[in-house]
Amino acid sequence: MQNKLFYFVLLLIVLSGGFLRFFNLNWDENHMFHPDERNIAMAVARIKFFKQMNPQFFAYGSFPIYLYAGAGEVLNHFSKEKNWNSAWEKINLIGRSISAFFSTITILVIFFLTKKIFNEKVAILASFFVAFSASLIQHAHYWTVESLLVFFCLILYLISFEIAQNPSLLNYFLLGLVFGVSVATKISALSFLIVPATVHLFYFPLSKKGYFKFLFFLLISFFVFFLFSPYTFLDWKDFKNSMNYEYNVASGKWEVVYTLQFKKTIPYLFQIKNFFWQTGPAVAFFGLSGAIFLFFTSLFKLEKDKLIFLSFPLAYFLYVGRWHTKFVRYMVPILPFLCVLAAYFLIKFKEKFKKLVLLLILLAFLLTLFWSLAVFSVYKREQTRISASKWIYANIPRGSIIYNEHWDDGLPVSLANIGIPEFYDRRELTIYEPDNEEKLNYYAEKLSEGDYIIISSRRLWGTLIHLEEKYPLTSKYYKLLFSGRLGYKKIAEFSSYPRLFGIEINDDASEETFQVFDHPVVMIFKNVEKKPKEEIEKILINK
Repeated sequence: MQNKLFYFVLLLIVLSGGFLRFFNLNWDENHMFHPDERNIAMAVARIKFFKQMNPQFFAYGSFPIYLYAGAGEVLNHFSKEKNWNSAWEKINLIGRSISAFFSTITILVIFFLTKKIFNEKVAILASFFVAFSASLIQHAHYWTVESLLVFFCLILYLISFEIAQNPSLLNYFLLGLVFGVSVATKISALSFLIVPATVHLFYFPLSKKGYFKFLFFLLISFFVFFLFSPYTFLDWKDFKNSMNYEYNVASGKWEVVYTLQFKKTIPYLFQIKNFFWQTGPAVAFFGLSGAIFLFFTSLFKLEKDKLIFLSFPLAYFLYVGRWHTKFVRYMVPILPFLCVLAAYFLIKFKEKFKKLVLLLILLAFLLTLFWSLAVFSVYKREQTRISASKWIYANIPRGSIIYNEHWDDGLPVSLANIGIPEFYDRRELTIYEPDNEEKLNYYAEKLSEGDYIIISSRRLWGTLIHLEEKYPLTSKYYKLLFSGRLGYKKIAEFSSYPRLFGIEINDDASEETFQVFDHPVVMIFKNVEKKPKEEIEKILINK
């Protein structure tokens, strides 16, 4: 009876998590406001089975690109429309559907993995935390590869634990298959190798057969990786250049404009702060507490399975956490582990402090539910850039000079039966260019000419306004713009902060990519005073 109840509750959790993930996958109405999705779409559109298989894009592996392109081919076969693998808006829906599917199945996988290591009570609570994890729901609405990576990592864990009990060649083959596909999804999945390696270290440290089987696993992995990412080798030069670029950007050796937000951040502490945005305060707090507690108790008692469970998230966090570049997506692979650790920590003390722990579980349940549904509410509302575009077409006269910021999505976007960007004289403000006397003249000239300035997210101003040392002029420009002293007045603002039961949570303090794709704050400024260039220049110079 109890087993039936557990599985009924699990079914409800999976269905709820699936609904949250599949709801409104076309939240941006085919405008693809996520730049990585645009890059992947270009790569998918290049694939022509089997004439042209080089994606010419290596920031991600080839497996997801082939998967999306293959799904498009299948839909072309069964659909009247034959552009499922060439039209960006169609590829977009395929990719997001696959991402949502893998993210939903992950809820089931985390249940069985947690049950194997801990017990059913921890497993059911962990499944709930995963199902209602805000960041996992958010990334299910993107077709970047985080949802796939999380799924493959957890499957790798399940097979690795199975090998500890039954080291058959079949299990090693399955392990190689999953690991090879993982690395073909994204090269950073090489970090998953710590899981089977730790299993071998703990269970077969001196076994010759074990070493041969491990070698067999590596060979299968390599073969599968080559099968699904052949141009890693066939186009080695481009792959190497791409990896070199990604490494230097991630490490901070190369400074690029979209990582300037990390200049004043503290490694590890920055990621820990963002865990509270990604999972909600309860899972973040209890998960981190559980990680510390489990590490020391399992180390003291030499509990192999629990140390193996901790091996990947701890090693990954220690390695990736020290990077200069700290996008929230980098931490997505360890969020399910944080959910499990939160559940473990709460259930662990249930017998000793029953009433207190039940109260804490209820609090964690309600806080997680509230935060996930608040973030989910973003997908129930119109995306802010689309709302802003509708307002622009209705309120800004045609032919007006509109300045957008470079390195961000320009507005207005094209809207069927409403308007097209060509209605306006759209120009670009190159904000990221170095601050110097020439840029002072540039600002004064452009601001005197413009009719409107549109800021479509906090991507630029949210960072540069705080970098007075590197961008003293630009920092001052934003402060003066917002104060109205440059002659521009803010006439409209569009926001879609996480909201539930009338309670709105301002998430401007989160890492910018938590916000700027699906619910950016858009601001529109009108040149009401028409100040001449010379006056604007004086205002920018004066302290």
